[in-house]
Amino acid sequence: MQQPLFDWFASLHRRPGGDILAVQTLRNVIMAASVLASAALVGLMGVLATAHLHPRWSSASAATLLVVSAMFSLRALWTLSAAGFDLRLTSPTGTDSGTDTDIGTGTSSAATADNPVDAGSLVGDIALALRCIRWSGMLLVLALTAAGAGVWVAV
Repeated sequence: MQQPLFDWFASLHRRPGGDILAVQTLRNVIMAASVLASAALVGLMGVLATAHLHPRWSSASAATLLVVSAMFSLRALWTLSAAGFDLRLTSPTGTDSGTDTDIGTGTSSAATADNPVDAGSLVGDIALALRCIRWSGMLLVLALTAAGAGVWVAV
């Protein structure tokens, strides 16, 4: 997953207005993680409020999956907000900031005092956040399936 992100960052540097696209994309991903976290927490409130109406296994499994889904979303939000502060778009070879960072390959000779962020670690953080969002969405769907199965059995 990291190589497509490296390629995306490198293509942003070759495109005029690429920095705006990067900021908008980061904002959209943060909003996706926020919506997933909100949906998981609202779903958790609903499961807990109606737990007495459904089988124990359904309520417990749905609540557990929703808590873990919310935790994945919050982890993604934490990582993306840190990446938003760390994101500094330089040229693909790092000549703008004086470092030897190559965003296209994610390699860096060393972080400096002027640019303490390594492009490889930044892309790795964004890749981690995207994986967290994917898992959060899958767990949210599983929790809703467990809650639905409990309603189906209870009726």
